[in-house]
Amino acid sequence: MKKSTAALFTAGAAGAAAAALWLHRENKNLQAEQFVYRSPKVTGELEGYRLLQVSDLHNARFGKDNCLLLALMEAQMPDCIAITGDLIDSYRVRPALAYDFAQKAARLAPCYFVTGNHEHRLEQEELKDFLSRLEQLGVTVLRNEAVTMGMGASSFRLLGVDCQQGRTDTVEKLMAGARSGQLQILLSHKPHYAENYARAGVDLVLCGHAHGGQFRLPVVGGLFAPGQGIVPKYTAGMYRLGEQTTMLVSRGLGNSSFPVRVGNPPQLCVVTLRHGE
Repeated sequence: MKKSTAALFTAGAAGAAAAALWLHRENKNLQAEQFVYRSPKVTGELEGYRLLQVSDLHNARFGKDNCLLLALMEAQMPDCIAITGDLIDSYRVRPALAYDFAQKAARLAPCYFVTGNHEHRLEQEELKDFLSRLEQLGVTVLRNEAVTMGMGASSFRLLGVDCQQGRTDTVEKLMAGARSGQLQILLSHKPHYAENYARAGVDLVLCGHAHGGQFRLPVVGGLFAPGQGIVPKYTAGMYRLGEQTTMLVSRGLGNSSFPVRVGNPPQLCVVTLRHGE
């Protein structure tokens, strides 16, 4: 009996260790996934322009001082870095981690940030200080505003809305400043306001928030996402919304209230702009 018990204990310990290693790999095996967005509005110097999307970091660390994450970002040779919210985690606020990452990311390419729901859980003064510090570190914070990237015919507008404004008419108001034939790219944290983005006539939307559905199964996809519930519609990849709008949803990088992800590796999204239909 003693030998049998020892054997069972050893087998159980080995199984637990294997499971722990597998879960660690599931949650730390960084991927940079390539996407192509085609539009007749992509002309001139915009051809081949690369946007790198970082979403839902939630204070996660990949290597010492996020060296592995930053190295993977640099390897993508981005022209622009879009941070689509939840850089911090409101359950364990550690702004120093976010500041360190933001400062180093801003050295790789121009960085633009929109808030996620975790930033909005901060007290108003905390949020104000946090966003001010990001600006000081070289990150442009877009709070219901737009900036023009590039010049002349080879330009596009980058729109950014606060987390909760995706469900209002804010995007439509921002689109009122669009020039005919000019590409309009929106940064907004939540994908489940998809109808609003399509109604506003945005060309390309970059979102996060869904964490890839947290647990992903073949065929079924993600199992749960905040704001969408069980078997959510928008969890990862590109979605066509109506005749004009394309929405890219990042699986994100970190975790929050769910401490692990399964079948759902952390992800950077790289979008290359190409001329086409």
